[in-house]
Amino acid sequence: MSGDWNFHAAEASIVEQLRQACQAGAGAWAREIGTRGTLADTSEEMQHCPAIYVVYDGYVVTQADVQRAIIQHRWVVVVAVSNATPGRDASPRTQDAGPMVGDVFMALHGFLPVGSVEAMIPATPPRPFFSPARFAYFPVAFTTIAHHNTRRGVASARPTLATPAAFPHP
Repeated sequence: MSGDWNFHAAEASIVEQLRQACQAGAGAWAREIGTRGTLADTSEEMQHCPAIYVVYDGYVVTQADVQRAIIQHRWVVVVAVSNATPGRDASPRTQDAGPMVGDVFMALHGFLPVGSVEAMIPATPPRPFFSPARFAYFPVAFTTIAHHNTRRGVASARPTLATPAAFPHP
């Protein structure tokens, strides 16, 4: 049974949901959608902004006993923008990012990722970060729930990307 459960299975489906919402159609704006690995492999100055990065932020066991566990995963989705406005004023970057952050929020609030039994619920994110290199990073945070049982394994309302999921999830 080793290897049957991908603890972070939701990541790929979150990235795919964001691609559909922010890189497809007439309103497409995201030049790049990646993960923590993408962020680590790209220097700040080489980013293709605006960009979205999906970052796993750990989990909390909300209930557990010897047979079952309810696990709340936390995902932080970061909208990265760049603005060449001179000076230290972050307002232009904040205004540029506003509609993008709204798109990310709407794309994920109520979305049912792979490996989860409940849809994504907004959570309080970390503060935005404004870099000296005129980049700004606006995090949006969500949690989702996974169930594990020692007898039956993982419970999932959506076990794979091929499994349809209503959106927003009822």
